[in-house]
Amino acid sequence: MAFNRAKSLSQLYDEVRDYELVLVPDAPLARGINRRLDEPRFGTFATTPRLLATGRREPTEDRVAFLAVIQETNHSWKATAYAIGNILQCWEHQGHVESILEYDEYADATAEEVVEVMSELRTTSKQLSSYSIEDDKSVAVVGLDQFTQLERNILPAEYDTYELFTADSFDHPPFHIFDSSTEIVESLLDTITAENAENVAVVLDSGSRYSSLVESALESADIPFYGGPGFIDNSAHRGFLQLLRTGFRGSDTRVSDIKPLVAQLGVDVGIEDDEKRVAAIEGPAFEWLRNLYADLAELTFEEVLSEYESQLGRSLPQFRQELQQLGLANEPVARSGVDDLAFYLQSYEVPIERDNEGVLLADAKSSGYVDRPVVFYLGLDEGWTHSAPQRPWVDTEAQIDRYISQFQLLLQSGTDQYYLVEDTAGGQPVTPCLYFSELLDTEFERFSDLPSTDYT
Repeated sequence: MAFNRAKSLSQLYDEVRDYELVLVPDAPLARGINRRLDEPRFGTFATTPRLLATGRREPTEDRVAFLAVIQETNHSWKATAYAIGNILQCWEHQGHVESILEYDEYADATAEEVVEVMSELRTTSKQLSSYSIEDDKSVAVVGLDQFTQLERNILPAEYDTYELFTADSFDHPPFHIFDSSTEIVESLLDTITAENAENVAVVLDSGSRYSSLVESALESADIPFYGGPGFIDNSAHRGFLQLLRTGFRGSDTRVSDIKPLVAQLGVDVGIEDDEKRVAAIEGPAFEWLRNLYADLAELTFEEVLSEYESQLGRSLPQFRQELQQLGLANEPVARSGVDDLAFYLQSYEVPIERDNEGVLLADAKSSGYVDRPVVFYLGLDEGWTHSAPQRPWVDTEAQIDRYISQFQLLLQSGTDQYYLVEDTAGGQPVTPCLYFSELLDTEFERFSDLPSTDYT
């Protein structure tokens, strides 16, 4: 039972060291190759097509496009987001922004108008579409099958290709089976310290229970980490959104419905008060809430944020900036606007400033390579499986092959790999990630059917 063995960074570097430019499918892989440079270089050596075209760290272009399009069109936010998602995906797989209009089912009035706006925006895809590499430059392409059509458009007439994998096999380490996700996180804390944090990566499904457990555990142990919680994971940000949404729930709102918000306001409410109506609870914070909700229809989003900040005792400048970019800051608070704001925060990743120090937390479905000596893989269950794209412009089989190659590369990152899993959860067997069935030559239904070690 084995994967195809991935080439080491040293092996890849040795193969491509004599080229002027090396293109790879993943930014961490490019950084790893660049760290092995043994002589000064002028300009870019190893990079990804998108980083080469933009010259900087790639922004979340779907959000950039959304913020621009809602200012230029009058379509609903959900329809706009749907069109942008389709256009960017079709652009990626077919190579042109107008490609979406070739599919009648998707070429509606919204798509046509959004294409018109996006064709003028300086997005990463737009820069990639117009970029070209000089034909006289010696170019190596590593892992060409991982490149989409848009990324291949920049390639010169002649270039050399190199595979990510060797002809040898990789015997994956045994699965370490624990009784619960809590025990898995506790085992991490037995190994990771503030001193060795820079050498460790933890790969997990960012939407799983592991994510919040690991972040809380590392924070409690004063172990630095990055790559984890996002903008809307900030408890103060979640509290403000809950404050807005609760304002339209009426007088039957119970304390249990707004407990996270109440906690942000510094109020400790006992369990015995959970089922009481907010209107019936005494105290300055609840009095403030009732007065705010009574005047809510007369306030703007920014005014409500100012009220909330005064109760918190601190400012939320980035949330204020998002309200301004969305055009909501000076709008009266209405249910439709609150719904739009909630949809936006659930749909797009708002970039936040991070200190890139400590344990690297990597999302299993967006990472292709992790350059740390020790890598822990948590869960490895169905949540690690990508949803196969069901769009006519996507070659589904080729895309799934890309996912599987990325999965193989990810699981071989680092010098030491540890697969920490649960065999059952909630009394039910945990189904391993579906990619294992494509890679392993054996029948299995759960992790205990594979080479594994039990921990209790």
